Amino acid sequence: MQMTGGQALAQSLKVEGIQTIFALPGIQLDFAVDALWEERDHFSLVHTRHEQATSYMADGFARTTGEVGTCLVVPGPGLLNAAAGLATAYACNSPVLCIAGQIQSDQIGLGRGALHEINRQLETISSVVKQAERASRPEEIPGIVRRAMGALHTGRPRPVEIEIPPDVLERVGDVTLLEPEAWVRSAEHPADEDALERAAEMLGRAERPLICSGGGVLAAAAWEELAELARILEAPVLMTSNGRGALSDRDHRAFSGMVATRELLSKADVVLAVGTRFMVATNPRLGGSLGKGAQLIQVDVDPEEVGRNRAPTLGIAADAKAALAGLVARVPRHNRARASREAELRAIRGEARRRWSEATVQAGYGMVLREELPDDGILVSESTQVGYWCNGGAFPVYEPRTFLTSGYQGTLGYGFATALGAQVGNADRKVVSINGDGGFMYNVQELSTMAQQRIPLVTVVFNDNAYGNVRRIQTLRFNEHVIATELHNPDLVALAEAFGVAGYRAEGPEAFRTTLRAALAAGEPALIEVPMPPAAALSGAFPMEPLPPRPRLGR
Repeated sequence: MQMTGGQALAQSLKVEGIQTIFALPGIQLDFAVDALWEERDHFSLVHTRHEQATSYMADGFARTTGEVGTCLVVPGPGLLNAAAGLATAYACNSPVLCIAGQIQSDQIGLGRGALHEINRQLETISSVVKQAERASRPEEIPGIVRRAMGALHTGRPRPVEIEIPPDVLERVGDVTLLEPEAWVRSAEHPADEDALERAAEMLGRAERPLICSGGGVLAAAAWEELAELARILEAPVLMTSNGRGALSDRDHRAFSGMVATRELLSKADVVLAVGTRFMVATNPRLGGSLGKGAQLIQVDVDPEEVGRNRAPTLGIAADAKAALAGLVARVPRHNRARASREAELRAIRGEARRRWSEATVQAGYGMVLREELPDDGILVSESTQVGYWCNGGAFPVYEPRTFLTSGYQGTLGYGFATALGAQVGNADRKVVSINGDGGFMYNVQELSTMAQQRIPLVTVVFNDNAYGNVRRIQTLRFNEHVIATELHNPDLVALAEAFGVAGYRAEGPEAFRTTLRAALAAGEPALIEVPMPPAAALSGAFPMEPLPPRPRLGR
């Protein structure tokens, strides 16, 4: 069929089931955007005020829906602006498709100073994506899109980038569109039968088995299989911050955070780590290491992750859903009789809750968030003290894909825009974004996107007029050498209202409860500013242990 490269792109995305695209148009994308306009009954373009927001929103959309999140940006500075969001999606194993423009084909690599030119763009972005590919003719576009979708749906989900020069988007070619393909991750990555049998025997014979569950379990939609295996083994499930919600925190077997990690890891005799890098095994600061003589079974869809942080007794390269289903079928014939561990596990949970309650300011606000947000409501955390309290395991999570962090990237400022994408992907659910004033201002301009497109997100800004955690470290560890952390903020309530967003201010947990409840019930874009005293961070939630003061050095 004769069509432009832009039309080939639009039609290929349509074939692959992409409907929502987070975009910031520009001159190199003109023919792509026009082709999307031609299919406006199918596509929804959510346009932002900064390219960084396009990739963050695509990530939030992807991680909460389980579908591919798509962003569209101009080359050079546009793609570099989006790179922070791609890096976060890469860390959190999120299936984000980034479509980027390029300069004219005949100018690539010449360094003549074409608009938006950067050297080796494809190689540059490869650091934060699973694969990157460029189309040089319209006829190549369906195949490139199909390969991108294959990478997003098979193996370890991570961002993928494709780029198309403007002359290729404009040029007419004889394009053959591909038929839709059904992707089944568990079928693409089955587990070795003999390895599963050995793992089932090890787990079944264990006295104190432990399951460590990461984001790979959520990516594989394997939470039902996880819960059943935990029940069969009467095993606690220690979830990473990126894997929260795979088992409901109402289950006495559900754990996360440093307190539980130290207690459970040290006493386990067989550990099943599934869909996680298993950093806790080699990082005492995250909770210590395995007890002496403990056996480790590691399951990961990415063979390169098996044994990266600790050599396992048994490594299995397989999809989490396929592997857990296989273990559920096999463990019962090896399973030993075990006394109930419910009283023991509830005691560990109680001690963890007691420790977290010591951060009284953060706990007060954090529990209001939990009590007012529905079970299926989505909380997008941030690099702020209440966020650290939530991330560490104190915030109960009841359903899969309802709690987002920035993973090991720790990307300050990711939260607001990511939450916007989560809300776009879950129009019928309540979504709350929590931010510090420092991080919120990274994407404050997206209040415009929120208002213009009526995205009913409730955004909370805990405002202490500082980069609070850095100031905390300077105060406690560096003898009050406070520098470059004090901030000057606008009146955030007035700012929200200037953009057309409902603005509220709430001082104290009970006022916050009343305000949050009203904002959620209204179902409209809203911002709640919560003034925070500077002292709140000094007894803060991250890290849990007090920082020792740095000794004064003589001159």
